[in-house]
Amino acid sequence: MSPRLSRFAPLAPLALALLLPSKASASERHFTYTYESNVLNPGDVEIEPWTTWRVGREDYYNRFDQRLEFEFGVVPNLQMAWYWNMKAVAADSKDAAGNTVRAQTFEFGGVSNEWKYKLSDSFADALGSALYFEWTAAPAEFELEAKVILDKRMGDFVVAYNAVGEHEWELESKGETEREIILENDLAFGYFVTPSLVLGVEARSHSEIKEGELEHTAFFVGPTMAYAQKAWWAALTVQPQVFAIKAPDHGGHGSLDLEEHERLNVRVLFGMDL
Repeated sequence: MSPRLSRFAPLAPLALALLLPSKASASERHFTYTYESNVLNPGDVEIEPWTTWRVGREDYYNRFDQRLEFEFGVVPNLQMAWYWNMKAVAADSKDAAGNTVRAQTFEFGGVSNEWKYKLSDSFADALGSALYFEWTAAPAEFELEAKVILDKRMGDFVVAYNAVGEHEWELESKGETEREIILENDLAFGYFVTPSLVLGVEARSHSEIKEGELEHTAFFVGPTMAYAQKAWWAALTVQPQVFAIKAPDHGGHGSLDLEEHERLNVRVLFGMDL
């Protein structure tokens, strides 16, 4: 695929979705970064391909993260999932002579296992809520992630919030492990234009802490769109980076963090019942 065409690859599932007849699904997601409290019914199975496109750092940077998720309804209010993770990166860097070199890599990002337990319902109760736990094991990395999920459906409106904490252990070299803590806040608001089509906005803050010190916090916000019918759904979020707070020893000047984060993130999810 040419670099120009690859820019539109994340939009392909959603473009296909909009060509098909609509009827809302019971398990759809309305946002791509912010989770809602709903879970699959016991015995239900769903497959979800993910594509996240991340582009634009200080030097040339173009990255595709791919996840293939299989979700299972376990017992009432509890679901679990397995993920297969991959990523492809094209990025510029300086070699020993100071020349700019563009490298392309494709990596296996390990496997992930998710558990999500619904505590209250966004329709029937004053506030929907759920607890989420995920672990990821990769060849040189291990991650633990937890979320508190809150959401509410009010007529044609839906709002959701996630408080996220993540702990990563990365093997830098033999006998040396780098630890990192990530704190994230996700907030999303959507409006049901029709029972099948939701338009909204999604925002998130992403903070990274190493050795007990905050390195940076990056803020992203952008439009989101979701479309569903009975057996499948699709969701799209376009999130440019709008602001960053950085420690002085990590380039504290400037309005964006383009060392660890990108100018633009685009995520597409597609879900289908099995």
